Amino acid sequence: MLEAALTLFGEHGVGGTTLQMIADSIGVGKASVYYQFRSKEDIVAAAAQPMFDDMARVVTIAEAVEDTGTRREIAVCGLIELCVRNRRWAAVLNGDPALDSLIESRADLTELIGRYTDLLLGAGHGPAGRVIISMVTKGIQGAVTDKAVQDVSDDDLHQTLLAAVQQLLRTASFFE
Repeated sequence: MLEAALTLFGEHGVGGTTLQMIADSIGVGKASVYYQFRSKEDIVAAAAQPMFDDMARVVTIAEAVEDTGTRREIAVCGLIELCVRNRRWAAVLNGDPALDSLIESRADLTELIGRYTDLLLGAGHGPAGRVIISMVTKGIQGAVTDKAVQDVSDDDLHQTLLAAVQQLLRTASFFE
């Protein structure tokens, strides 16, 4: 059921996906969906949890490193890996209000996203650093969901994104 929901969320957004659509896609009645999940928000939370668990592992690894540049590199590599491996979720992550609401409603997720953002920005960041990181994160999410690269293998997409982001961050003096 979660796989079907995730596919529909990626195609229609969370707000555009109904419980009936989820039920129809797996060939069951809507009551069967309600039996397993009280609400669509519960389905979103359950489907997103593995992604947030992966993000938490990346944050834990990166926070164990002292050097700010290395921490940022680990966080960026982790984000690329997460988005490439979960292309469907990357589409949902890219500003779906329902996922934003889920994050805002849970202190643990708000704190996790804050820690991840701090790793990407580093200490003493200013507006330029925030713009660069916003461009990088939205660029990664956009690239993995772009129909023009659907035929690109995960390995090639991962390597290309990593090289491009590393080059950008190397040439950006906003983090020094």
